[in-house]
Amino acid sequence: MSLLAEIPSLAPYEPSILALAILCLAVMLQTFALAPLAYLKEEQVPGIPLRGGHELFSFRVIRTHLNSVENLPVFGFSLAVAILAGSGPTLVNALAAIHVVFRLAFWGVYYSGVGNVAGGLRSICFTGGALANLVLIGVSLYSLIA
Repeated sequence: MSLLAEIPSLAPYEPSILALAILCLAVMLQTFALAPLAYLKEEQVPGIPLRGGHELFSFRVIRTHLNSVENLPVFGFSLAVAILAGSGPTLVNALAAIHVVFRLAFWGVYYSGVGNVAGGLRSICFTGGALANLVLIGVSLYSLIA
């Protein structure tokens, strides 16, 4: 039996928890994709600084993964605080969904190499996810203080 069934107050947050699970799965898939996508052509060597720049697919794969690893804990903890603080489930669920959509779009744009390195579509996707997370933190703080 799931914790959502055991604790009825968590049930309204099921979409947010699902969003977090989807994001965790995506990051794990990225982890497993590193070897075939970044290291097989021997453009990169595990454990040493990255070679080349954004023109190399292997560089973009590793940078995307590292960015994911940096952002996942902040989102996960922000979401947990929002749920524990009892923030409005509709808003929390919407912000979680927005964050995940922007993160997945960020990965797609970064992997494809579309647009400018800075200030382009990739930056918009990153900023959209970051802003959704920032609002989630603000909602949490408001719920705790109000």
